[in-house]
Amino acid sequence: MNALTPSLAIVAARLPSPPSSAELLEGEVAGTTPDWRGIAVPEHLMERFERRSDAAPLAARPIAGGQIHLLARLPGFGAVLLDAWDSTRQRWRGWLVTPDASYADACGLVVEERDAPADPRAGLVLCDMPVTLAVTDLGACLGVFSQERLQAARWLERHGRANGAASAPGVIARVALPGDDYALTGTPLSSELGKDGRVAYRQLLRQGLQQLQIASADAAAPQVKTPVTAANANRWLKIVTAVAASVMVVQSAWLFLPKEGAVVGNAEFRSGGSGVETGVRTRVLFRAEATEAEIRTWLQREQLEIVAGPDTLGAFTVLSRNRQKVLPPPGPGNPLAVINP
Repeated sequence: MNALTPSLAIVAARLPSPPSSAELLEGEVAGTTPDWRGIAVPEHLMERFERRSDAAPLAARPIAGGQIHLLARLPGFGAVLLDAWDSTRQRWRGWLVTPDASYADACGLVVEERDAPADPRAGLVLCDMPVTLAVTDLGACLGVFSQERLQAARWLERHGRANGAASAPGVIARVALPGDDYALTGTPLSSELGKDGRVAYRQLLRQGLQQLQIASADAAAPQVKTPVTAANANRWLKIVTAVAASVMVVQSAWLFLPKEGAVVGNAEFRSGGSGVETGVRTRVLFRAEATEAEIRTWLQREQLEIVAGPDTLGAFTVLSRNRQKVLPPPGPGNPLAVINP
């Protein structure tokens, strides 16, 4: 079998049709119910509470490749799985993430138990919807992918459309990946007009990205420069937010086990020029709330440049050409959180 040709294998789950409306669970969304473990709730909701609780410590993690982050301006809309840092454009490249595994198509990567801990708001990576974002577009961290899972997302972006299975909305199946790995994904979209709700779902998501002025990373896609101002411009927000708040749980017998020793993918910053770099290198962690503009201004003022990072801890390496340079301690006036973590 050609490793570049996806082939559907064992059907892992058949999900119910997406609901026509969804009711927000305020205690779950806002996290304002401290004693939820003692409340009698359905088992599938209890699982979501457990997953959110397990992933909570990740929220303030410094930004790095392989992480899933909420969209800062509109957390209810979705999140993004970060792939690599573009040092030229000073932006992250990644893929849109939603909670709705039942909308998976042949390019969708379902978040599963080996990705634990992962907040339930991260349920599906839409590998056919790559985006680019500034650091300031990123909110709380919902989960961290291993390097192998990040490679799976890249592979589905390139080869998922070659999946020759019949369209079957709501079906999640195993797809063989190179290296004896697999991914849980969906089937191709239907070409019949009005027969596949996943098509309309993606249209709504694309409208939402336009409203948020988040650019597509697909070279073939038009780059959005101005927001859409149609009379019903807010309609997508109401619909997609309702869908994102819906309870969509994969009904299968997976064991919820975290993967130990997961390796987070790195994105490196490289300085230009062919000469040998001279100077002092220092690893630093920036404050989670530090803006891109604040970091850039500080680097220019201190005559520093970023030459590597973020690494698996989210740390960057900065270079000073002045061998006597000593970084100022973290505090008011600079974006540093930790020096030499």
